[in-house]
Amino acid sequence: MELDLREIQGNVLAGFNTNMQVLIGLSVDAGRASDAAAWLAGLAPSITSMADIREERGIMKAQLTGGTGERVWLGIGIGSDFLAQIREDLFFFDAGFTLGFRKRARPVLGDRTDQNAWRVGSPDNPLDVLLIFGSNNEGAADGRADELLAQAAAAGLRNSYRETARRIDDLEHFGFRDGVSQPLVRGIDTGGVIDAGNFVFGYARKAGENPYLPGGDPKGYLRNGSFLVFRRLAQDVGAFRDFCHRKAKALAQHFPGLTAAHLEALIVGRWPKGALTLIGVTTDPGQRPNDNAFDFPSDPLWAECPLGAHIRKVNPRSGPKDVVDVLRILRRGIPFGPPFDSDPPAERGLAFISYQTSIQEQLEFLTSAWMNSPAAPAGSAGHDLLVGRNNGPRSMPIAFPSGTVELSDDGQQWITPTGGGYLFAPGKTTLGRLTEPVAAGVGWRASKLLSKASIFVNSTLGIGGLKP
Repeated sequence: MELDLREIQGNVLAGFNTNMQVLIGLSVDAGRASDAAAWLAGLAPSITSMADIREERGIMKAQLTGGTGERVWLGIGIGSDFLAQIREDLFFFDAGFTLGFRKRARPVLGDRTDQNAWRVGSPDNPLDVLLIFGSNNEGAADGRADELLAQAAAAGLRNSYRETARRIDDLEHFGFRDGVSQPLVRGIDTGGVIDAGNFVFGYARKAGENPYLPGGDPKGYLRNGSFLVFRRLAQDVGAFRDFCHRKAKALAQHFPGLTAAHLEALIVGRWPKGALTLIGVTTDPGQRPNDNAFDFPSDPLWAECPLGAHIRKVNPRSGPKDVVDVLRILRRGIPFGPPFDSDPPAERGLAFISYQTSIQEQLEFLTSAWMNSPAAPAGSAGHDLLVGRNNGPRSMPIAFPSGTVELSDDGQQWITPTGGGYLFAPGKTTLGRLTEPVAAGVGWRASKLLSKASIFVNSTLGIGGLKP
C-alpha cells in the first residue's frame, strides 16, 4: 500500500532536522475540552506533512546559508486523557497509551522522580497537547509559537510548558553523535528495510501482513497517525565526566593507559564522532563513511563493544538477544540547554521524541525489558549505565586485556527524567475531524469495555505484555 505523504505528519518519517525547535505543552482548562478540540481541528491545514518536508527541505536549508526565509514547520500530538474526552469512539489496545505516561513512568519506565516536580506533564499540568515548531530561523519559530499560544488561550488551553531546543552539531550533551543508527524505512529511505507500519498506523508492519491498527476505529481516524512519546531527560554532564575520569584511574591496573574518554566510549559503545569501539583503538578515530555498517556476530565475546553498552542494549542487531524480532522506533529528539563547557551550572538535557505504532511493544519494551534489565537482551549483558534505570546499584561487565571487570555505577545516575507524555500524532484529515459526532452503534462500545478490562487486569497482575 502506497504511503499517503500528504496526510502523515512530517516529523514522523522524515524528521524536521532543523537547527532549533520550540516545544509547547498545553493543558485543557476544566469544561473547555470541546472548545479546545474545535481549535485543534482548525489547525489541520497548518500541520506540516511528509510531502511538505520533501518539497520544502531546500528552502529550510537555505535559511542556514544566508537565506531570509521564515519557514516554520509544525507538528502536533494529543494526550491520551484529553483524546478520551473528545473522541469517545476512538480507543486503543495499547496499554501504554491507554493508561497514560504518568501511570507507566514508575512501574514500566523506571522513572522514580517526583511527578509533582516534573517540568512537563505533571499531575497539575497534564500534557494534553504538544506542539513542535521546527525552523532554522529562531525568531520565526518564536513568533509562530506566540501566535498559536494566543489562539490556544482563547480556546481554553493554557501554556504549561515551553522550551527552546537547539542542535549542537548533531551531538547530544555528553558529546556523542546522536541519531547515527536510525531505522531505514521502506518506501522512504534509500535502502529501507523496515516497513512503515512500524511507525504509521494503517500500513503493514511486515511484507504480506494486513495493515496495522492499534485500536477500535469505527470512523477511520487512526490511518496515517502514530504514537508520539516525549520524555524530557536532564543530563548531568559534569558528574558523568568526573565518574569516568575517576574510574579510568582505578581500572588502570586492568587496562594500562585507559583514559576517561575511552571509558565513556565503552559505556556508550561508540566514540564521540560515531565510530564503533574496537580492540586496539584507544582514541577517537574520527567520523567514518560507514560508521553504522557493522554487526555484532563478529564480536561474540564482546571484547570490542560491551554487551551492556547503550547502543548494543537498544539495538543488538544480529548479536545475542532474547527475542528474534526487534521492533525499532524513530527518534526525533533534540538537545535543550547550553553546551556544558559554555555554562556548566545550567540545566541541559535531551528532549527525547520517538514515533512508533505500539508504545507498549516498542518504546516500553526497549526501556523496561532491555535498558533497565541486567540480563537482557543477552544473559550476561549487565545494565545500560548510561540510560537504564534500576532500584539498586547498576553494573556492566567490560572485557579488558587482563580479564573481565565489572564496572559499577557507584550509585550514580547521570540522566534524570523530568516529565513527558504519551500522545497521538494524527494524520492531517483526522485532526480536522476531531469534532465530528460520535459514531453510532453499540458494537464499538462493547469492544472498548472489553479492551479496557483486559488492559486493567493485565496491568494489575503485572503482565503488561511487553515482549513483542
